[in-house]
Amino acid sequence: MNSVDIEKLLDLQEKRLTALLALLNSELAILKERDLNALTAKAAEKEAILNDINQCDLSIKQKISVDELKNNHAFADKIQTIAQLLAECKKQNEVNGQIINNSQIAINRFKGMLQKSVENNSMTYDAKGKTQINLNSIGVKA
Repeated sequence: MNSVDIEKLLDLQEKRLTALLALLNSELAILKERDLNALTAKAAEKEAILNDINQCDLSIKQKISVDELKNNHAFADKIQTIAQLLAECKKQNEVNGQIINNSQIAINRFKGMLQKSVENNSMTYDAKGKTQINLNSIGVKA
């Protein structure tokens, strides 16, 4: 076990997790702005960072076991920092995921309203050409 190599890998992992947290925070801003193009680019960037984090984990595991790493006092501070960053990333990812889920629910509701209004012939246009949905459909009796 070469502690210098392990220290470098832990530093690298910390940098990658810091980058992931920054990306997740910027993703939140993009979600608020509803910028689909920027969100798609961030998704690709996030996937690349996650792959790098996974690769670094594998490299660390090849050098030292998880139990040895946790029990080694020389790495305790670094492990604690990494664990804290990981927890923050997980929390921010859950927040972002909830926003996406809520947006999807709202879209599905709106889609259902549109489909129902088209079926009931209750969608009309105002003088400015904007669509309006009349919730009371016109009943025509023959």
